[in-house]
Amino acid sequence: MKITWLFLAMAVGTINPALAEKHPNAAQVRAWVEQGEILSLESILQRTPLGGELLDAELEWENGILTYELKWLDVQGQRHEAYVNARTGEVIKDESKHH
Repeated sequence: MKITWLFLAMAVGTINPALAEKHPNAAQVRAWVEQGEILSLESILQRTPLGGELLDAELEWENGILTYELKWLDVQGQRHEAYVNARTGEVIKDESKHH
C-alpha cells in the first residue's frame, strides 16, 4: 500500500505530457516550480520583459512542451502573443497583431 501511494505522489509531481491535461492545475504547477522542473511565471517575465501590459498568461502543453502562452499590449496598443518554454525560458514563438 505504501508503495502505491509513493508511486502516485511521484507521478503527480513528475512532468509527463502523456499523462497530463492540456492545462495543468495550480497544485501541479506549484509542485513543478518548487521542484525546479519549470520556471515560475515571475521568472519568465524577468527573463523576457514584455514592454507593456500583460493581458493573459496560461501554462499549457504545446507539441509535448510545457509552454507559457503570454498575451500583452505594448505601449503603442499593439497586441502581442508569445510562447515560452516553461523549463528553459526560451521564446519558442513571438507573434504581433496589429489593430
